Amino acid sequence: MEEKRVKVKEGILSGRTDGKVSVFMGVPYAAPPVGALRWRGPQPAIHWDGIRDAVDCAPMAVQFPIPGSLMEKHEMSEDCLYLNIWAPEDNSSKHAVLVWFYGGALQAGCADVPSLSGRRYAEDGIVLVTVSYRVGVFGFMCHPDMKKEDPDGFSGNFGHRDQLAALKWIKENISAFGGDPDRVTISGQSAGSASCCALMNAPSAKGYFHAAILHSGDVFQPERDVPLKDAESWGKQLGEQFGCSTLEDFRKISVDELYSDGDPMMKYMHQFAAAVIDGGFLPASQGDLLLNNNCHGVPVIIGTNYDEGSRFAAEQYIPAITSRLNIPEDIYSDEPDLDHKANALARDYWYARHLVWARIRSRDYSLPTWEYVFARRLTPPGAFHGMEIPYTFSTLDAEPDFGSPLPYTQDDSELSELMHSYWVNFVNSFDPNGNGLPYWPEKSEGDVHMQFDMHSEVTDDVMRETDRIVTPAVDRWMRSRIIGK
Repeated sequence: MEEKRVKVKEGILSGRTDGKVSVFMGVPYAAPPVGALRWRGPQPAIHWDGIRDAVDCAPMAVQFPIPGSLMEKHEMSEDCLYLNIWAPEDNSSKHAVLVWFYGGALQAGCADVPSLSGRRYAEDGIVLVTVSYRVGVFGFMCHPDMKKEDPDGFSGNFGHRDQLAALKWIKENISAFGGDPDRVTISGQSAGSASCCALMNAPSAKGYFHAAILHSGDVFQPERDVPLKDAESWGKQLGEQFGCSTLEDFRKISVDELYSDGDPMMKYMHQFAAAVIDGGFLPASQGDLLLNNNCHGVPVIIGTNYDEGSRFAAEQYIPAITSRLNIPEDIYSDEPDLDHKANALARDYWYARHLVWARIRSRDYSLPTWEYVFARRLTPPGAFHGMEIPYTFSTLDAEPDFGSPLPYTQDDSELSELMHSYWVNFVNSFDPNGNGLPYWPEKSEGDVHMQFDMHSEVTDDVMRETDRIVTPAVDRWMRSRIIGK
């Protein structure tokens, strides 16, 4: 590898190139959110003199890492607002840009794991950027003092605002890496996909991206939106747990004290990190904004995996969701185990939310929309949450984020090649279709989706008999939120 220098707005970066792909790691896109900048919106990156090394990973955001994951081995710091860039060496034309936001329930996650290497994307002419952003208490806590301090009247949502700051940096600087600032696709999985939804809903994000690929994450569940008053109350109570009556006092509490026994929001407030409907950065319920098309209506790919779905305790989950959807509790009567019933309901409810949104986008608003289901089942958990990521990145041979390597075969390599090709086409032209690939119809063309498996094909939206009950119920529930319907 040889040195490769690039000049950005803040100074000169020194990365590495092998003659085909140049790589820049740990590039600052905002000022370190530490000290007086803790719990403030991201500030512009600091200029530097001389040449800055961009070879090593930066610390990931402070979090309570997923046990057994690669994140347990990674350095953590509040100083975490960095991104990584893989770019083609061929600068004969401007290259489309794909920006990736990691998942982790907005509580955890890392931009530097091997499965997110952008080398293959760069080899195929795409500039790939992975973004680190604040999570957990530093990314999503809210407090009554925040609105008073913020020049825009925003409150909370620091992780999503970090993501927007990264997009602003990309718009200003990506041309130096051969990227096209007018062809930027945002993407992510789980909380990363929900983050893309937040950016689609944020008025201040207009013009900073042009398409989205959404892996297994949405914002239609009411618990994904926290009203400002509730969020401020929880933040005030959390501060008082540490003897702090003001946000300024709270900034003085050390990271070690905050995280002395796990994530403080979960420990003290029993609350997961979530977007705050502050009336500014996010003006209203995210699900309602999307369903009423009061958002950035960009082309999207929307997808889920065949065997996924998150939930809380089965005893509360089943009556809560069946009541919300007005469906009978016994539709999974063939499942003798209560946990299996709840898992099946979560799976079908998860799939149906993405399916119905794809239909509404494409048919009610004529927005370009393609849907997929990833159905490759290699082990007993089946096509589990997040399993598709290394297929789209072409990183099947990378060390997995957690657990043991899966028993991939030649069929998996071929499936990865297929999915990656669709993704590259979409990033380039905002349409996944291209020469040599089976035709993938838009959602407006019928009740079908692309199912990725050993034999990938366009297939019917009804995958299980329970879909005939859950999907229409979800359709009624989501359409009831459309004004005038």
